[in-house]
Amino acid sequence: NVTGMQTGQNGMPGTSYSCPGAYDGMYYLHVAEETHYGTPQAYLACITGIMEGDVITASFWGYDVTEGASPSWRIWGHYSDATSCPECPGSYTGSAGGSDVYTDGLGWGIVENTWTLPALGADQTALVIEGRLYSTPSTCDSCRTDYWADLVTVTVPDHCSVSFPDGGPSATESSTWGGIKSLYR
Repeated sequence: NVTGMQTGQNGMPGTSYSCPGAYDGMYYLHVAEETHYGTPQAYLACITGIMEGDVITASFWGYDVTEGASPSWRIWGHYSDATSCPECPGSYTGSAGGSDVYTDGLGWGIVENTWTLPALGADQTALVIEGRLYSTPSTCDSCRTDYWADLVTVTVPDHCSVSFPDGGPSATESSTWGGIKSLYR
């Protein structure tokens, strides 16, 4: 969790770029990929109490200044067996898919997706919302790419609960976005 202007590396050693500050409020999330390999992700929220037919919508703002190229973000999800451990996200039990739209490269940009849940397996008791990271080059042992995200929004049916990193508030509890972001300090 960071505040103010941040400077990070944009892929290859010696390349840098800056994020001017949070999209909303004071605090925002910083993650980094080092070394580049595969498609890493940041877990942004975990929804428990899910059932077949549920409609769940999630979005977040990602910082991206490389229009039509990487680094960029997109929103994705996977199913988890939250009963296998005391805290979400639990184990990976299958992809939930996501959006094929990436951040637009014009600064702060929103990515969002709506999932209508299919018939779920017995081990699919949670939906984990991911911010997927895409870097250039996609594989590189000496590369680092910094990413920033803000204003995670999740809409769920009343019977579901949403957890944010560090045991954040449930969707059934009143909270402000500023209160949620302060958990990341």
